[in-house]
Amino acid sequence: MAIQFPVFVYGAGGHAKVILDILTMHGIENIVIVDDDESRWGSRLMGYEIRNSKIALDEMRHQGIHQGIIAIGNNRIREEKGDQIQKMGYELISAIHPTAVIAKTATIGAGSAIMAGAIVNSDSVVGENVTLNTACSIDHDCHIGPCAHISPGAHLGGTVTIGKRTHVGIGAVVLPHLHIGNDVMVGGGAVVISDLPDGVTAVGVPAKIIKNHQSKL
Repeated sequence: MAIQFPVFVYGAGGHAKVILDILTMHGIENIVIVDDDESRWGSRLMGYEIRNSKIALDEMRHQGIHQGIIAIGNNRIREEKGDQIQKMGYELISAIHPTAVIAKTATIGAGSAIMAGAIVNSDSVVGENVTLNTACSIDHDCHIGPCAHISPGAHLGGTVTIGKRTHVGIGAVVLPHLHIGNDVMVGGGAVVISDLPDGVTAVGVPAKIIKNHQSKL
């Protein structure tokens, strides 16, 4: 998808700082930041004024803004906001750091953020609105579901499936050929050696399920 300037960034926290940095590296500097938090309205983030999302989202299309990215770390909220802006007629754009390594045969979904040093190998599919954080690696033939988050330094072996809204923690490892369900939390530093069902938290080496929160989702 061709990016048409200006664009908006939805969110004004630390996650947004990283995405703003990536966008400006690609020469995209005509950016509008919007946020739901009233305490942030009128302040600045990396030189950009933060606008009231409730007002700005209704106005921006009349100002020639049709594309944006959700810069929110929480997977479920990022999904909700992504659905919201697309229903309003906006298009999601992706932010890919120049040092990320993306195989020619890999597919990256709209709205995804791929941070510095991340690797996506051959024939892997990254869904819409996914975060691949700093220096994580996705080996060949993996499938990352929509709105998932692979944290800094996490590594997936080949042919791994990650469900939607699942969070793989910092430095975690998922061995090849495994299936991790939807809404799973994999703890930082965990080593996953077997499939995980939907809606669980798994931690440790090897990773063991310590909580089933599916009923609360």
